[in-house]
Amino acid sequence: MYCAHCGSYVAQVSYQPCASCGKPTNGAPPRPQAARGGTNTAAIVIGVVVGGFALIAIIGILAAIAIPNLITAQQRARQKRTLADLRSFAVTLEAYRVDNGVYPHAESMDELQPRLVARYTRAIPSKDAWGNDLRYHCMDESCNSYGLTSSGGDRMFEHVTAAEYEQKATTSFDCDIVLVDSKFVQYPEGLVGPGGE
Repeated sequence: MYCAHCGSYVAQVSYQPCASCGKPTNGAPPRPQAARGGTNTAAIVIGVVVGGFALIAIIGILAAIAIPNLITAQQRARQKRTLADLRSFAVTLEAYRVDNGVYPHAESMDELQPRLVARYTRAIPSKDAWGNDLRYHCMDESCNSYGLTSSGGDRMFEHVTAAEYEQKATTSFDCDIVLVDSKFVQYPEGLVGPGGE
């Protein structure tokens, strides 16, 4: 028996390569050889894992920067809305005083609503932008002065009456916001003009 490619003597004709030419002895085309040094699965897996960790780290850094800024922006927006509500409330109270000579006597917002709504305004806010109840009270027996207070982000009033607050600007979202006779006594820094105007 002879190799179909080179004619050398072989013991058997088959797909076995010929010792002389290296081609199959039966004349079939040579089988393609498996590529040497092919893909290394472990290297691919390691690359994907390292890339995944790098992506997670980048997302974590961006979140660490963005989330506090988002929370600060939300709190600042709540302060601004509360200030605007208190200012519009003060306008309504001043209109009442022009007609009646004094501010309305009331122990709660529920008691105050019927005295102001319809005649002086369509609605008055009973809660601040954090969802806390606003506090209204007369500063004296004849109600020639009033106080409006929001408990701020911490939902706790710092004092019992508005008369106990000092004139100051605050930097914490937890601080109360206090309006006395249409002027802010305690207010967020940078959101109210000098002297609480």
